[in-house]
Amino acid sequence: MTPERHNLIALGIVVGAICYLATIAAALALYGKYTEAIGFGGLTTGLVAVLGVLVRGKSQPEPTGTPSDPISTKDVING
Repeated sequence: MTPERHNLIALGIVVGAICYLATIAAALALYGKYTEAIGFGGLTTGLVAVLGVLVRGKSQPEPTGTPSDPISTKDVING
């Protein structure tokens, strides 16, 4: 299996978990268990953050001044 396939599988699992937890939170709210629904909403929010990390991955350019692209502070200030 390639790393791209692993990422796709992980993405699918996280999206499925988000849908599952959001459904449970809605059902709990429907039955008046608001505290539990808020707890499941928090879990869902955490998984959305994980989803953002999975989607972003390494596709973004690396900012200047990192170990692979060093730049000194003097170069930035002096232009």
